[in-house]
Amino acid sequence: MLTYILFSAAVAAIFFGLTFRKEEIVWNAILSVAIFIVVCIFNYFSMPVLAWGWTGWIWETLAFAFISSVMVNVQEYHDCQKGSWNWDYEKRQDHELEVKKARRSMFLSIYLTLVPVLFLIVIGLVPSEMFNSSKYNHMLDVEEAEYANFASDVDVIPTEKMLVADEAIARKVAEDLLEQDPGLGSRCFVGEMTLQNLNGTFIVNGQEMTFNDELVWVAPLEHSGFFKWLNNRVTPGYMIVYANNPNVRMMVSSVGGDDLKLKYLETSCFATDIERYLRTHGYASTAIAEEKFEINNEGRPYWVISIYKKTINGFGGKDAVGVITLDAQSGEIAEYGIADAPSWIDRIQPEKFITNQIRTWGEYKSGYWNSIFAKIGVQEPTPGMVLVYSKGECFWYTGIQSAGSDGATSGFMLVNARTKKAKYYRVSGVNEMEAKKIAEDQQFAKASRYTATSPVLYNVRGIPSYFMTFTGESGNITGYAFVAVTSRQVVGCGLSKTEAEANYLTALRRSNEKVQGGAVEAVTKVMTVRDITSEGKMYYILFDEVKGKEFTASSEFFREVRWTKAGAKVEVSYGENDNDVIPLDTFNNLDFEF
Repeated sequence: MLTYILFSAAVAAIFFGLTFRKEEIVWNAILSVAIFIVVCIFNYFSMPVLAWGWTGWIWETLAFAFISSVMVNVQEYHDCQKGSWNWDYEKRQDHELEVKKARRSMFLSIYLTLVPVLFLIVIGLVPSEMFNSSKYNHMLDVEEAEYANFASDVDVIPTEKMLVADEAIARKVAEDLLEQDPGLGSRCFVGEMTLQNLNGTFIVNGQEMTFNDELVWVAPLEHSGFFKWLNNRVTPGYMIVYANNPNVRMMVSSVGGDDLKLKYLETSCFATDIERYLRTHGYASTAIAEEKFEINNEGRPYWVISIYKKTINGFGGKDAVGVITLDAQSGEIAEYGIADAPSWIDRIQPEKFITNQIRTWGEYKSGYWNSIFAKIGVQEPTPGMVLVYSKGECFWYTGIQSAGSDGATSGFMLVNARTKKAKYYRVSGVNEMEAKKIAEDQQFAKASRYTATSPVLYNVRGIPSYFMTFTGESGNITGYAFVAVTSRQVVGCGLSKTEAEANYLTALRRSNEKVQGGAVEAVTKVMTVRDITSEGKMYYILFDEVKGKEFTASSEFFREVRWTKAGAKVEVSYGENDNDVIPLDTFNNLDFEF
């Protein structure tokens, strides 16, 4: 707060200097004090970044300088008018007064026109993309990779761990849970949901919980209004909703045996407002962006805020350089660089920054004017950005398409959400929105008017694939779908994830896509059929040698599966993974011959 007080004093001093009149020094001092108070109040609520490259404080200074100039000219005009009524006025030198008036008027005219105009021109042109297209193009260092690299770069994730609940579903589930406590629901609401990868073991509401690379949605309980904040000052915890199974949800009101009392929130007021608290505790001259609620590996709630700088000529090119953590209960602040940020923080690079940097990477490969006229080789990100998790890391994902393309992509990009390391995979296919339309156009969804959630990219047996959840009019989950990035014809839908995956793998084999092994390794065994049943062309098999696993095989590819009975010896191969239902890659009935 001291920084804002000193800045306000400087603005008041400028005002005092520009309006100074020796004969009215007391009046000028009173006005300057009033200006100081007004500026302090204004800065307290607007919280401008007091550093070079941010124009808020400059415009504020110009505004009050403009006010002082107007006051000087008004006072001068008043003096002239007063002098015209004085009988001694004729004895004074008219020339001196006219010169003085002219000087004042000239100062005002120059100030009101030239200074702001020059300021606008300089601030607008110095960091503009027109004159710095090469710098904007290189803000994101992109490694170009072949399609074949995708399978090794991105882990195969078991279907059980695929993201089922998007933000809308997670919010609905959390709000339903909150409403079960009418007293709490009347004074709190579920804040912004954040997706994060959670690891750790801690005591939640008196019960030990273990999270092992679990994708969860977390959200703080926020105050319902100003008077709710005034009466309570804190909220009693946060929500957790499992992203791969929204039926698992909890309101966390205590961690490690200590009751939670969230004080620093987006809906808190005055000194406990998140941004105001940071600005008045040493960060008045630091640019911050994107407040995200996350919990650490001990279940403690934090706000994670990105720190950024303007890297292009001091006024353009926003680039995240670190992160601030704010304890939502104690107000403890810690600052980290990108390399030393705690492992539980998934995101340091704000979505808006990455989206813009991908745009300028694609637009300005051949310069600014090419992006306006010829547009040779110009590429752009597809609408929307989603998070992809692989190998314990978080990535921003977007399709890349040629300028003006509708539905098709020339590849896709993964950008590490912490380090900003980017990879562009060249492969033609469909973008996210087109994949959503394809899924909704399947008979499974079309007949019942199901709506698909935003697609999430996964590695399904080496194939980049979109995974979506279907919801009905009530917002409840009604089914699942897979769509291949590389082909709009390869689609699999089902009431369960395993059914959708089995249908998708069948469609992949039908399309002659090179399907790879499972999440861990390929296994070939001779086993004994314990039981077998079918639904259409899909057969579900239990083996004596593998307990707790169900295997699937399609008669479309393995004809002898139709004639296989319990007790038969079969040679099979499959990708061994953590799934309860595993599709077979080969099936050979050793006891049967056509």
